[in-house]
Order: sequence, then C-alpha cells, then structure tokens
Amino acid sequence: MAYHHGDLRNALLDATMELVREHGARGVSVSEAARRAGVSKGAPYRHFADRDAMLAAAALIGFQALEARFADFPSGQAFDAQAAWVATAYLRFAQEDPARFETMFASGIDKSRHEDLLRQTAVVQDRFEAALRPFLGGADVARRSAELWSIAHGVATLAVQGNLQHVVDADALEGVAGDAARAWAAGCGAEGSAEGLG
Repeated sequence: MAYHHGDLRNALLDATMELVREHGARGVSVSEAARRAGVSKGAPYRHFADRDAMLAAAALIGFQALEARFADFPSGQAFDAQAAWVATAYLRFAQEDPARFETMFASGIDKSRHEDLLRQTAVVQDRFEAALRPFLGGADVARRSAELWSIAHGVATLAVQGNLQHVVDADALEGVAGDAARAWAAGCGAEGSAEGLG
C-alpha cells in the first residue's frame, strides 16, 4: 500500500484499519503499518507519537462517522420509538464495520490522553441527549442518554462478536435492540412525541 506523496497520514490510518480487520486492535503495530504503507519504520512518527496515537486517530474517524449517523433524527415519533430508532441505528453502525467499532471501543485507548478523541465522544453523547431531551423534561438527560447508549452498545457488542447467535437469528438482532430500548423507555415514564425533531 504505497502512499501518494503528502498523504502518508491517511495511508497509515488505512493500514491501521487493515491490521485491525486481520488481527484485531491488539495486533496493530506501528512498524507493520509503516511496512504496509511502504515507508520506513520511523516515518509514522512524523504524524503519530506512538501506536496509541495512531489508533486514537483511527478511532476519531469512527466517532465522526457515528456523529454523522445521529445528526438527524426522525420527527414526530413517540419516546419509545425514538429510543428504538437510536438503538437499532447504533447496531447497524456497528455491524457495517466491526473493525471500526472495535477500534473505537476495544482498542485499549485511554481517551483522556487524546483531547480530540475525547471531545468527539462528547459530541456523540450530545447527539444522544438531543434525541431524548424533548421527552424527558427536567430529568437527568445526561444520565438517561448514557443508559440508552449502554443498552445499544451492549446489544451491538454482543452482536458483532457473535455472542447472540445461539439466542436469536441474525435477522432478529434489530428486534432485540429495539425491544430493549422500548423497555428502557417505558421504565423512564416519558410520554408523547416530539414534532420537529430532525
């Protein structure tokens, strides 16, 4: 994977994702990414301080894509339908590119050491909160959105790791995510719809 002049950073990120797909996030090394990009072992350090910085940059791209996925919500839905939409959209995002999902969440990156990545995760949290705020009034929206994210993430992680296949067929996974979110919404006690969301 030789890179075009001036585009080494992106070539290294492409190589990083190749390695995640082949060996998992724990199998990524700077030297192997350099080899695949067709450059010396020292070349990546012009762009990344270390392996974690390279993985963090790849994870940042994933969180930006997740933000884009939740940029617009369907309008006029009831609260339980909105929660189900969030959970199933999250599941689909994870299933589209499990390696990207692993890089974002299972690569062992300390997000507090990478300000741009930490900031982007906060933006995604804001998207979740925006989806719920019209329904929850004075409730703790941050906590409630963290609860829904946890539910969606749990189903998505089990799904992409193949740990639900003995329970439900692959085509029923969205139903699992949606039903879990609806049950959570019922427990919140919020009601109604939010015209104009989106």
